[in-house]
Amino acid sequence: MKVILIGFMGAGKTTVGQLLAKKTNLAFLDTDQLVSQRTGQTPGEIFATVGELGFRQLEQTILQENLVKQGVMATGGGIIELAANRQLLKNSTVPVIYLSGSFGQTVERLVKDNSRPIVRNKSLLELAELWEQRLDKYAEIATETIYTDNKTAEQVAEEVSQYMKAYHDETIENR
Repeated sequence: MKVILIGFMGAGKTTVGQLLAKKTNLAFLDTDQLVSQRTGQTPGEIFATVGELGFRQLEQTILQENLVKQGVMATGGGIIELAANRQLLKNSTVPVIYLSGSFGQTVERLVKDNSRPIVRNKSLLELAELWEQRLDKYAEIATETIYTDNKTAEQVAEEVSQYMKAYHDETIENR
């Protein structure tokens, strides 16, 4: 893996990851898509049948299996909920980029998306509380934080690309 994108749902991880993969000629991996491919179910269906913990455990398996691959990985917004996943990400030698935006801009993206089980089942206040609870977990494991407010996905992808180049150059110098 060359870079891993983390952040709350609606942060733009998938969109930015796809742009970045195309720009860098790397494979794009999305943990939610990989879980769906493995199970034949959407994340919402998995939540409904095995609950959030069951989904998170599947997500952990996918994360472990794919950390060794080359590419750009976008993770699900809740991947940081399991301590084991946070440890896997922290111990990785790959840069972990936290795409961070304000709650207001995040909600603007989420209200149009009914495919997310957590969004469908929570009030705005509950979403705000979840967002707040996750902030420290993202920051704890991030190698770098990139702020996404008032930026296009292309601008964010360019910032991540620049960080990847600097990180790679620094890693080579320190060998």
